[in-house]
Amino acid sequence: MKVLVISDSHGAVFESHINEIKTHGDYDILIHCGDKYNDAQKFADKLNINTVYQVPGNCDYNVIKKGIIFKEIMGRNVLITHGHIHNVKYNLDALKKFAEENNADVVLFGHTHDQLTEYMDKTLFFNPGSTIFPRKGNGSYGILEFTDNDIKCSVMTLEN
Repeated sequence: MKVLVISDSHGAVFESHINEIKTHGDYDILIHCGDKYNDAQKFADKLNINTVYQVPGNCDYNVIKKGIIFKEIMGRNVLITHGHIHNVKYNLDALKKFAEENNADVVLFGHTHDQLTEYMDKTLFFNPGSTIFPRKGNGSYGILEFTDNDIKCSVMTLEN
């Protein structure tokens, strides 16, 4: 199961980004971790992805949806959030506690505009960074490949 993870696109869905993302093949699921909520469907339409999971971020003022969702992907409990609710710009303590309380195997989040791939105990915390306003370097997105026994994580840097 191949999952495209995007966060903090802030309304910028560029053809150059779409073309770069396409070079890595087809995706089964698109997950957008907030800021801008409506970008998720734009990316999905351009990439021909039918399954979309998304949450609003702190800049999605007009969206009245849950800021945290859980989805099962290949038997893993995946927590999807933007991160601002748990103050991830300061540390991951509150998010880690919430993940533990809810038996999350994988935590996908954004908000910081910084890439992160880290296991805490047995839980994977993954932030793909921002496609348009990274804290350092170029924009980025993530690819997660779920198998029965493993999850392969990649943060991909956008050239344009």
